[in-house]
This record gives sequence, structure tokens and C-alpha cells, in this order.
Amino acid sequence: MSGQSTGAAPGEATPFATVIASGGRLLLAAVDPIAAAAGLMPGMPLADARSFVPGLATAAAEPAEDRAALTRLAEWCGRYSPWTAPDGADGIKLEITGCAHLWGGEGALAADLAGRLSRQHVGHRIAIAGSLGAAWALARFAASASGAPIVPSDRIRDALVALPVEALRLDPATCQGLRRVGLKRIGELYPMPRDALARRFGESMAARLDQATGELPEPLSPLGETPTRRVRLSFAEPIADTADLARAAERLAQDLVHRLAREGMGVRRLDLGFHRIDGRVEHIRVGTARPNRDPAHLAKLFAARLDTVDPGLGVEDVILAAFAIERLEPEQIALAGAGAAIEGSGIAPLVDQLGVKLGPDAISRLETRASHIPERASVAVVVGKERSDKHLVIPGRLRPRSGMTSGNVEKSPLKPPRPVRLLMSPEPIEAFWLLPDDPPFRFVWRRRRHRVAHADGPERIAAEWWRPEGPDKEDAIRDYYQVEDGEGRRFWLFRAGLPGEKRPPRWFVHGVFA
Repeated sequence: MSGQSTGAAPGEATPFATVIASGGRLLLAAVDPIAAAAGLMPGMPLADARSFVPGLATAAAEPAEDRAALTRLAEWCGRYSPWTAPDGADGIKLEITGCAHLWGGEGALAADLAGRLSRQHVGHRIAIAGSLGAAWALARFAASASGAPIVPSDRIRDALVALPVEALRLDPATCQGLRRVGLKRIGELYPMPRDALARRFGESMAARLDQATGELPEPLSPLGETPTRRVRLSFAEPIADTADLARAAERLAQDLVHRLAREGMGVRRLDLGFHRIDGRVEHIRVGTARPNRDPAHLAKLFAARLDTVDPGLGVEDVILAAFAIERLEPEQIALAGAGAAIEGSGIAPLVDQLGVKLGPDAISRLETRASHIPERASVAVVVGKERSDKHLVIPGRLRPRSGMTSGNVEKSPLKPPRPVRLLMSPEPIEAFWLLPDDPPFRFVWRRRRHRVAHADGPERIAAEWWRPEGPDKEDAIRDYYQVEDGEGRRFWLFRAGLPGEKRPPRWFVHGVFA
């Protein structure tokens, strides 16, 4: 964005502000430091701002793009802590408890963050405190670009004494009410009776004060899912070569596997994040069909997706995060010196490689369900994901018996054979039959006529009594037949409904035998 200035002297910096339309007026949405030093502030009408600073350069504000940029910045800050999130329209909040020692302490962490933001030309004020409310107040009313205040939990009240009441994140009307009665500083609220403040200015004012002082907890909701384990690799100089990225992924996989091995765990879902020097983060997300802690296999999965990573001007940090881990007992995967995997390892490595190539949702497996209805007896489940109906409780215990079938009970010698190919949903056919319980002697399916030479049945399957019936309640009873036409093709047909009811029975084909 750029703007034109007519009142600035040659060589003098031009004040700049973004403008947004609100209520039929043009208001300042944001101002740069030069405009702020001239007395301009967000929310001021543009006409008034022009009267104060005739040479003000302006551009239309882009709130959606600003929110997206703030979200990317919060994601980039994930190098310091997995608990990051945007804070309003102009801030980032981080939970660094347990993370500061990885950077040499809180002061070193703040200095590193400030240096990286400065190299990206991102204006900033940083504050570290024992509560989120105190850090918010100090960053906006006490911090400066030259240093970040660090306030431990036992000194929060003293650090907030001199700050204005606006530092409590109160709405403008509440702040005006406090100032009207002479309460301008946070320290002036400490001796006031809490009940009186709540009755006069609302419960939110008392809650904000308690959150700032740390007396009321304020949890931080992270931007994304919080990893259970993660390892990080930083570089003295940015890297961009694909071979270097592959070696970084291999080293991180080894570091993570060593940690998982000590804990007796295996990983199921992984995210490899490449933090670029321009503030963007490139991701590779992979999943495994079963718990895994083979570093070579995991590195191979990442290497297959490295062509999707744009390193930009260079990557300065790589973070490998595990989002799902499960118990994995020690097992022998190869013979010493043989280099070949032990038989019985299954097809899990193949499924993992197909998932990387085709996408994790492209591979599914069939799982049985407690249902008598053939099309409900199994469900396709994406590999690596749990079924949504895993804990479905059905009254009673299903047992196979003559004339009834279930998709997840043990095989019974009384259970008739099932077709090799079961259609996703039964397809209607035009059938001709004589007696009520007879199979059809001729039927038409997909515009092709079939004359029945042999037939076996019926096998009756009734609706499940615990399920609410739909509009086809009269068709809830099905009589299945195995039929063979004159050319030797075998079909699985059923008649929906009983003869003699209001609605005549209808015929469907549900499967094809080999």
C-alpha cells in the first residue's frame, strides 16, 4: 500500500494511516509511529486527521488480510511454544511456561523474538508476565522497542499500579465511568470494595482485574491442536536445498523416535513444519496405519512430500511435532545384518506410502457393524481414524439363526452364502413371479432381460426393531433369493414388502455372485 503526500518536506518521512468506512464516515483504522507522534490515533475521523496532518498518506484498510497475516505470525511464533494464538486485532499471545529454558531464559527468548521480528520489519512490543492479563497490559502500556519487561507472578500487582485503567481490557464506556469517579490508575482499584465495583461497573470489570493480577485463571486457547511431543532443529544459516531439508527431517525423526522408544510409545500422526525467514511456515503432515517408531520409514514418508515445500529465501527452523501417539511394545523388525524385515510386519508401511501419495483420506478399510441389514453390516473407515459409532450400544446380543443374518456375528453353518460383490445400495428391477413366495422367473436389470434357470430361497431379513423406521416401513421385511440366469450369471435379489399389503411388493438386486 502506498499514498501520496503534499505537505512533507523533501527527505522527511511521511505519516501514514489506513482508513476504514464506518457509519457513513471514514475513520482511521491504524496509524504508523510517525502519525501517532503527530497526535493521530485509530478511530479518529479522517477529516479531523487531515486538519492536524495535511500531508497524511492513506490507504484502504484490509481487515481480512490483516487477520490472515496475524494468524500466520501466530503460527510462526510456534517455534517458541506450541501454545500460541492471535490476541485481538493487533497482538499475539504465547504460553511459554516450560519453554523459556530452551532459549536460555525468558530474557533470551524475548531478545531472540524481538530480533527476528525486527529483521522482518514487524513493529512490536513484548512483555512477559505471570498472567495473560498482566502481559497484555504491560505490552501495550509499559513496554518499548528497546526492552521487554519481565514480571514474575509475585510482583504483578506492583507492576500494574501505575498503569491506566484501559490496561485492564475494559470497554470504553467502563473506562470513562471509572475516570468520571476519579479512578484513573489500576492501583486505585486495589483498595476499593470488590462488590461495590461489580455493582457499579459490572462483573466483567472485577473479572478483568482478577485476571490481570493472576487471582482468576485465564486459559489460553491455542491456534491449533497441541502436539504431545515435538523436537526442533535450528540452523546457523538458512537452508533451502531439498537434500538439506531431507537430512533435517531424517535427524528429527531419529530424535523423536529415541524419545518415543524410552517411553514405549509409537506415533500415528506427524507434522513437519519448516519455518522460513520471511515468517511463513510450510507443513508436511503424514499419518501411519499403526503405531510406528522406525526413523527410516518416517523419514521416507516426509521425503516423498518434500517437493510440495517452498523454502522461499531459506528455512531457519524445522519442528517435528507428534499429534497422536499410542502404546507400542518393543518388537524385532529385522535380523541383525540381514537388512530384511521380519515376516508379519503387515502392510502398514505400504499403507503409509499410499497415504502420502494419494492423501490420508483416500485409503479406507471395512469394519463390521452390529446390523442385520446387509448394506449396514459394514462401514468404510479411513485408515488411522476411529469410527464415529465405535461406542454404539445395541440392546441385546445378536445371535445368528435360521433365516436371519448379521454383519458382525460369527459365521454359522445355517447362514446362506453372501455375494462377492455387494452393491452400495439396492437397485430396483422389474420382476415377474407367480406364487407369493416364489422367486421371479424373469427380471429386467439395467435394461437387460434375464430369464431365471435356478433359484434358492427365500431368506427373510427383517428390520431392526431398535431403529426408527423411515417412510418405507411397509418394505421393512425383505425376502432374499439366489438366482441364476440361463447364461450362468448368479444374482442376489430380494422382495421388499409382503404380498397382500396396500403397497405391492417391489424387487431389487443387491449383489452379484462370482
